[in-house]
Amino acid sequence: MQFPLQLALLLLFSSITPISANAILDDVKNQISTTKDSIKIEHYLDLSRKYYPVKNDSAIYFANKALQLSQKNNFQKLIIDAQIKLFYGFLANSEMPNAWESINNAKSIAYSLNDTLSICAIHTNLGYHYSITSKYDSAIYHYNKSLKIGEASKDNRYKINNLIGLGEVYYERGDFELALGKFVEAFKFEEVQNDTKISLLINMANIYSDQHQREKAISYYNQAMEIALELKYEDTLSVLYNNLAIIYQDDSDYNKALLFYEKSLDIDKKANNKAGIALCLNNIGENYFKMGNTDKAIAFLRESLSTNRQLKLDTEIIYNLETLSQIYLSLGNFKQAYRYLEEGISLSKKLKTRGKTSDFLLLLAEYYNKIGNNEKAYSSMLTYNSLKDSIRNKSRTDKIAELQTQFESEKKEQENEILRVSNQFTQEKLDKERIRANYLFIFSFLALAVIVLIFVLFRSKVKIHNRIKVINGKLEESNSKLKIMNATKDKFFSIIAHDLKSPFNAILGFSELIKSEVKNEKNIEIIKEYNTNINESANSLFTLLENLLQWTNDQRGALEFNPTQINLYELIQSNFTIFKLKAADKSIKLCSDIQPNTVAFGDVNMVDTIVRNLISNALKFTKESGEIFLSAKLDGDFIHLLVKDNGIGISKTNQDKLFRLDCNFTTIGTNYEIGSGLGLILCKEFVRKNGGEIWVESEENKGSTFIFSLKSA
Repeated sequence: MQFPLQLALLLLFSSITPISANAILDDVKNQISTTKDSIKIEHYLDLSRKYYPVKNDSAIYFANKALQLSQKNNFQKLIIDAQIKLFYGFLANSEMPNAWESINNAKSIAYSLNDTLSICAIHTNLGYHYSITSKYDSAIYHYNKSLKIGEASKDNRYKINNLIGLGEVYYERGDFELALGKFVEAFKFEEVQNDTKISLLINMANIYSDQHQREKAISYYNQAMEIALELKYEDTLSVLYNNLAIIYQDDSDYNKALLFYEKSLDIDKKANNKAGIALCLNNIGENYFKMGNTDKAIAFLRESLSTNRQLKLDTEIIYNLETLSQIYLSLGNFKQAYRYLEEGISLSKKLKTRGKTSDFLLLLAEYYNKIGNNEKAYSSMLTYNSLKDSIRNKSRTDKIAELQTQFESEKKEQENEILRVSNQFTQEKLDKERIRANYLFIFSFLALAVIVLIFVLFRSKVKIHNRIKVINGKLEESNSKLKIMNATKDKFFSIIAHDLKSPFNAILGFSELIKSEVKNEKNIEIIKEYNTNINESANSLFTLLENLLQWTNDQRGALEFNPTQINLYELIQSNFTIFKLKAADKSIKLCSDIQPNTVAFGDVNMVDTIVRNLISNALKFTKESGEIFLSAKLDGDFIHLLVKDNGIGISKTNQDKLFRLDCNFTTIGTNYEIGSGLGLILCKEFVRKNGGEIWVESEENKGSTFIFSLKSA
């Protein structure tokens, strides 16, 4: 298990030198008795800050003392600081009404004073609150508002805190690219302190680790380690050793992983950090299991489980139970395995951790399979698949909803811009006309003045005309962008409305038929047929959603382009494996003459998507017992990859409609398969990003050949 991402406050608090609470109190009381009220308040606030991570009730007490003295002297800015300290204290004690009262009082005063930095601090704290309560949209709103309000300020501390906050929110939402961008932007400020640098380096390393970019992750962990060693931050070193061990364990370098786990364990033992000790023991146990030493693995995991039970750390207990279940299943000790599985499922359901519940269900299916209870194994797999589909569908639904919100927001911004430009034009026109009328009235009786006035008005008119042309140009440009955006939005929702309807109807219809069949005749062959239709509809729906999400990410510029050398032979064979069953259903032969040493240069994920869509289309429009043949030709600096079928072909008229978003051209497959037409549009976009071209050569009833070019390596 990896240490959590949100380390900024933890690292800042851990850097405070531990001192006796009584010593602090006596020392400060002696100082306060001889100082002015403003200095007393600062001391109280400093005490509240120091007590917050170690004794929250005392932190609230000193924050209240600072507030009372500030109110007595009407020190408005110090009142704001005291209210913010109270907000954090009440928040830590889960006293939400008091927390909201404190932050709202601070907010009212800050806005009444029009104090930019105080307002920034309010919104930053609100962003932090919404972040830790998983209300990410609200968190993003307040962090961005704080950044916008304070963008003219020379105090970059608030900018750094907001960027870190945004990075943590985007990471929790799974948007690693945006999260990394925010952390990198925060890291560039000169005001970043060593504590914050360590946190940022660990955050960036965790992201690269999750993305399997091991070398970059290790580099950032090592940079953080240099600072932590220099400052002698033992707790931080324990975190770094643990996370480095995880990377080496994932790379199967188990001995090196064990070395770093033991370093982390030594630090936690010296500090008597029982939670940290339990985590290290768990990770060492998992490492021994992967090394094949089950006896040591069980010993460490049981010790970790015992400690976590004493500390009542349910989320950590789940990981202990999962690994112990896996070990006993591998040893054939099914009775012991079932005991841990049963407890793990119960605990994960209690904590509502759906991901872990699905992991335990998969292990439960394995358990029933090994003891020969096929009926329960099948039932467990069905429950597991249902839960997995539910999690995946919720994630995709959230993505589509987020995309819809973005479209509406952008449209609203464009409409506001058009209205603003139009109002500016009208106002300027009225102002000029008013000046003109005044000049005519004042100098109407003077001939020389009339001549001068005519000259002035002529020049003024020319300027107005030029301004009008510029503004009209802006209006036309804004209208054009709005039309394109509306067309894109209409296309997007048209695809959703039309292409999601058919597979959903099929799934609902056939599931009702299965329900009826089971109730009445229980004809297993008909049920199998209906289930096959449901599976095909679900696969069609999955492909459509996957293409929609990739297309929308590409339109938003959120799709990362990472060109590298691609082994086309391995990529083609991988796709043949994916489509093997689908091809067998129609008795279609998948062939390729591409040699193992055929290498191209491009983004491997994009090229894989192109090949997958082209093979899927070829299978759709090839009749039973047909053939699909893939080949590659070297043409100068490019490799041409050909996907050839002997299917129904495409007419010249319909060929012109391919690769175009505005046509929405789709055709029913030879087995009545349906599609959105978005796959070829996505192929064209991805080929273009890789510096190539795509085209089709086809005749009706004679098959089709789709060809696209890639740079040769």
